[in-house]
Amino acid sequence: PEPVVLNEAYFSTPLDCDVNSTTEDLVNYTPPAAEGDYEIDFMQVSLAAEYYQAMAYGAEQAAADVTAAGGGTVTVRHTAGVGYTGPADQLADAENILQRGPDAIILAPVDTAGSVAIVDAADAAGVPVVNVSTEVPDGRVYMIMQDDYLFGKAGADAIAALVPEGGRGVVMAGPANATWSKKRHVGFVDRVEEAYPNLEIIEAPNQLVDPEEGLADFMNVVAGNPEIDWIYAAHFALLLPITIPEEYADVPYVASDFTNFSQPWIHDGSADALFLVSPYWMGYVGLGTAVAVLNGQDVPRINCVPFPVVDQSNVDEDWVQIELIPEGWQAEVG
Repeated sequence: PEPVVLNEAYFSTPLDCDVNSTTEDLVNYTPPAAEGDYEIDFMQVSLAAEYYQAMAYGAEQAAADVTAAGGGTVTVRHTAGVGYTGPADQLADAENILQRGPDAIILAPVDTAGSVAIVDAADAAGVPVVNVSTEVPDGRVYMIMQDDYLFGKAGADAIAALVPEGGRGVVMAGPANATWSKKRHVGFVDRVEEAYPNLEIIEAPNQLVDPEEGLADFMNVVAGNPEIDWIYAAHFALLLPITIPEEYADVPYVASDFTNFSQPWIHDGSADALFLVSPYWMGYVGLGTAVAVLNGQDVPRINCVPFPVVDQSNVDEDWVQIELIPEGWQAEVG
């Protein structure tokens, strides 16, 4: 396929998924046995957040399952920035990794367009790339990820379900220049415009993934609009529900992601719903996909994972709890 052009239409266009995996599909997924000994490098932005640790945990679990199935042994090596890496540093990491001669790379990229250079380098070395988390707009990679545009639309659906009578609300839109947040914001707005005329977006401020900045933005909005009926955050770190002033504590709140850190908010009602973005499964299926590619098997180029809503009705179910990192487990850079 031709490279994707990152114009305005890109942010309002769903992924062209070859497979739309359901939660049941993921739970029943079994990675293939390896037909040789494979060393696979998992490159991430960071290992400093639960989202990234959950992807690493999924990959490690898949590698253990593949090895236990017989055949070859699969080893995963993790590479990530100290704190959060940048595009230039991630490209330098990729070049160093390729000198070691890995069999495959799983890439959770820093930057959508800038990461194409990593794919160029891997392609020149004959190393396949499995892309997770954030899209690399290049037809040479195998993708395992959520569709952030449809994710944003689902956010509007979740808000509409909580406030069927409609009302005025705030969208915490996240970083203005990040693909994931812009797609979620655009998707939310598009869905409101097409389906929910009784929902009004008062304001949708952009902010870094910084709870203090997000809270300041929220307070600025409600200072001029004290009556609000709902809150949607493209990520919970844009506005932690436990920091929202008491007078807004009962306002319906929806965000992503469901993690070890955010799980208590569902139990205590601080958050009405959190989207599960499947980092464990991106790591698990991503590793399995890399093994299948190395085996010479046919795999879908774009495997879209679901983003189900977690609330008090399902928070303790096994398919939800599998996304949580076991206490004491931590991936280390290798």
